[in-house]
Amino acid sequence: MLFGCDEGKTDEKNEKNYYDLRGFVENQIVYLKEKKPKIIKTAKLDGETQTVESAEIDWDKELGLFLQADINKPSYAQSYDVVRKDSATIEYRLKQNADLPVRYLKIVVDTLIKSPVRVTAVIQSQNRIYQSEKNIELTCSRKGNLPQISSYSVTGYQKLIFMDPKSFSVSSKIGQ
Repeated sequence: MLFGCDEGKTDEKNEKNYYDLRGFVENQIVYLKEKKPKIIKTAKLDGETQTVESAEIDWDKELGLFLQADINKPSYAQSYDVVRKDSATIEYRLKQNADLPVRYLKIVVDTLIKSPVRVTAVIQSQNRIYQSEKNIELTCSRKGNLPQISSYSVTGYQKLIFMDPKSFSVSSKIGQ
């Protein structure tokens, strides 16, 4: 029992090496579950397009890729070059000697409230039989002093060995 309590305290004291994207997205998931806004989602797969409008959304699943784009893991601590273009823009580029799924992460923050305005990332995975790349983007708007995700998208491809790549795109706009 004592070890469990100590572990929790240690986790709270751990400093983040990079922007806390996971914390931001988890807070947005809680907010969106409570507000239950409608979204309009358009998905394209191999030229076929489908559009759906709904307020019944599994936000954990819907924003899961953005949680996967979090690079604040102890094993990732020395894996990214950090580029600050200005006070609002932070880019994380995977170092050449590193082999991690998140290849690139860019966060543009509102300089007043230090919350993301736009998040973009490239996530790749590959093994002997499978290869995929996902380019994800999330945009936020400010409602008063509170940030809220207003849209997000995922584009990319999946390729199995001996098959042609299958491209896809999903874009979602969150209603007010």
